[in-house]
Amino acid sequence: MSRKSGTALLKRIIELAPLVMIGVCIIIYLRFFRGVTIAQILEFTPENLWLAALFMIGMFAMKSLSVIFPMLVLIAASGSIFPNYFAALAVNSLGVLVMIIIPYLIGRYAEREFVEGLINKSSKADKLREIQSDNELFIAYFTRVINILPCDIVSIFLGSMGFAPWKYLLGSFLGIFPGVITTTLMGANVGDPKSPKFWAAVIVEVVFAVASSAAYYFYKKRKKLS
Repeated sequence: MSRKSGTALLKRIIELAPLVMIGVCIIIYLRFFRGVTIAQILEFTPENLWLAALFMIGMFAMKSLSVIFPMLVLIAASGSIFPNYFAALAVNSLGVLVMIIIPYLIGRYAEREFVEGLINKSSKADKLREIQSDNELFIAYFTRVINILPCDIVSIFLGSMGFAPWKYLLGSFLGIFPGVITTTLMGANVGDPKSPKFWAAVIVEVVFAVASSAAYYFYKKRKKLS
């Protein structure tokens, strides 16, 4: 095989690999994790906390490719699994980083037609394209805060736009992290729903969701006036 043919083959493998990985993850999800609950995740989780941490990070990695897998369920599950809140928060933070890195790389390096096909499957894809700014850090943050599309689709889209990795990661993480804090706290207290900590987390989560919706509303209104 000539060097040119080998390079072309390698490029084709790189382009097709994301499609294969996403397909495999969707099959695994439909076979084992459709309608998954926190209790069901706990059944799968190893008793050893180090293995449990690796298992949960692996779940976040699978979520990054399945599109439909519930992120909040994973975050809450970690809160239930680990006896220490800060340990659960650390696992969730690392899991979220893995979850936003993988689809970003797919968007950045996969075949353009494949990326566009994934994005266009969402009925809200046009709303994502409407968000314009020269500040990549702000866009990465704002698209997470307003939460108008699945996390995976946003990651793929921003990767395809060629966002600087550090701006993408920092902005995305800052936008997601408040929800990680509250959902982890909810998971840690899910066994006692009357707990003040549980309801404090619920209230903060609701306030954050309302604030996110308001931010998007005023953004749209300002854009129409400009």
